[in-house]
Amino acid sequence: MKLRSIKLGDYEKLTEFWEKNYFVNELDEFDRFKLFLNKNPDLSILGEDNGKIVGTILGSFDGRRGYIQKLVVAKNFRKKGLGKQLIEAIVKKLQTLGALYIPVSCETTNVNFFQKSGFKKTDQVALSISRSHYPDKKF
Repeated sequence: MKLRSIKLGDYEKLTEFWEKNYFVNELDEFDRFKLFLNKNPDLSILGEDNGKIVGTILGSFDGRRGYIQKLVVAKNFRKKGLGKQLIEAIVKKLQTLGALYIPVSCETTNVNFFQKSGFKKTDQVALSISRSHYPDKKF
């Protein structure tokens, strides 16, 4: 198992991996992905096993907070520690940059995993707005 930074050239293999193991939406379009990587260099990690992607995590930093997105582990690699390894790697990178707070939004089925990885449940409620909610507006 090898962890390395995600590069723009990984895009096609990443979207295939995400589609197979999680989902792909408008946030994963090539131009958005490129912008994300350019704004957050070396903050996204993938796990490889024999050259095949088996896990990903995207990280970003706004100068105060660090953010984690797209933690995805291949179905046949789940419950083997890879998710926790990806979390630890990205948290370390974000803390090195100065992130003092790292919130994460997840599906209710994954709350236990994140709590075991050191995250605490808060009373904050995650709300969102997206292009899919308002297709006539530009964001």
